[in-house]
Amino acid sequence: MSKDEKSNPAETGKGLDIGTAFIYCAQKIGPTITFRIQRDAFFDIEYSEFTRGILEKSDVKYVLSNGKIYVVGDDAIKFANAFGRNLRRPMRSGVISPREEEALPVLEVIIKSVLGEPSEKEELCYYSVPGTPVDADFDTVYHQNVIKEFLEKWGYKPKPINEGLAVVFSELTEDNFTGMGISFGGGMTNVCLAIMGAPAIAFSIARAGDWIDEEAAKVTNQPISKVTTFKETFFNLKKPEASMNRVEQALLIYYNHLIEYVLEQIKKGFEKNAAIELGEPITMVISGGTAKPPGFIERFKAILDRTDFPFKIKEIRLASYPLYAVAKGALIAAIADRQGQGS
Repeated sequence: MSKDEKSNPAETGKGLDIGTAFIYCAQKIGPTITFRIQRDAFFDIEYSEFTRGILEKSDVKYVLSNGKIYVVGDDAIKFANAFGRNLRRPMRSGVISPREEEALPVLEVIIKSVLGEPSEKEELCYYSVPGTPVDADFDTVYHQNVIKEFLEKWGYKPKPINEGLAVVFSELTEDNFTGMGISFGGGMTNVCLAIMGAPAIAFSIARAGDWIDEEAAKVTNQPISKVTTFKETFFNLKKPEASMNRVEQALLIYYNHLIEYVLEQIKKGFEKNAAIELGEPITMVISGGTAKPPGFIERFKAILDRTDFPFKIKEIRLASYPLYAVAKGALIAAIADRQGQGS
């Protein structure tokens, strides 16, 4: 970073998207927003000095705990596929997993590898948090506070931002930050209706990409990690169903069901907030890794057309960079915060 950039406080600050499947960091360097990414996963192998030495030579990130080596990040899925076992996740359904004893040290290593050191004392870092789930019995308080403690320990000034609202900040500048942001992530789907940047309705749904993978793996008798890899690499929703293999057909079925389910939950959420009046049709922007397969938007629109929806939509579109929209929106919030402080 140049001397001029360091002296410009509007360019300090970071945006952090803490997803169930991936973690992203956005940072503005000069006129460009740059992104760093790491898979939010780990894989355990038995400890030996020989294996540890090979991992270090290969620059593989890992955590040592309880006599085991936990390979973290992108390398974890390579090990999972090689051993024919499933990945383990430090997060589940958008929050820190209560099922994984090693969740905290693993998550800490992954986040720090993406975020890096602060560029100044108490650098602002806006980090994504899911909305309150409408179909699951858990809250996000513990998760939000653990992430806050991590960031403070590393020298950041952390501020949470709703994941769906971050999509609005990232993609709806020309709409005066009015519209709906939907983030189809790994563990959850987050929804936020914002009016001039203020969230009017915000919630999460405890089904997303992981749910698709798990259900498709069950009915095809495949390891989840293999289904995930196939989905992320090859799956195409535009492919004719008659030419799909068994895994593709299962993925298609659960994609259709997920979209129908999310739209039904949005309808219910709007009906519960009937006092909100939208004077004009709004734009709906979709982001997240689960929305990445070709044909997702077309399928979403087709299912929406068959749905009796409670408000009018001007446009439905995919975020400019679906994987990075939440991190970018969090960064925009951090930059606006700094500018608002006039420092």
